[in-house]
Amino acid sequence: MTNPEPQPSDGPKHSADAAEPVDYSVGSARLNQPWRAAVAGIEFVVAVGLLLAAWWAWRHGAVTIYLSGPHGAVDVVTRSIGSWLAAAVGAVTLAGLLLLDAVRQLMLASRARRRESHGV
Repeated sequence: MTNPEPQPSDGPKHSADAAEPVDYSVGSARLNQPWRAAVAGIEFVVAVGLLLAAWWAWRHGAVTIYLSGPHGAVDVVTRSIGSWLAAAVGAVTLAGLLLLDAVRQLMLASRARRRESHGV
């Protein structure tokens, strides 16, 4: 005759009565913090700087060359420089991510409020 194991094979089971209550009233865990608005402002300024840098890099990514052709005609050739264009695309992408995070920071700074525990 076999005796049942004192604990299941996947480990001991704890009852809900034995669980310790979690204290959510710690001040550092709040989402509504004023410094988030400052972070959003800094991110916005950096995003605008990145957009200006992207515009500058995009303009340097295309070079126009004028070649003299036969009988005095002028041929116009436009070359694209991939490294400048890639830098512009990367700067715009990073600026977009910073703007999204700035909006998130503003939402967390302004709307997130702690729920009051009413005796619970």
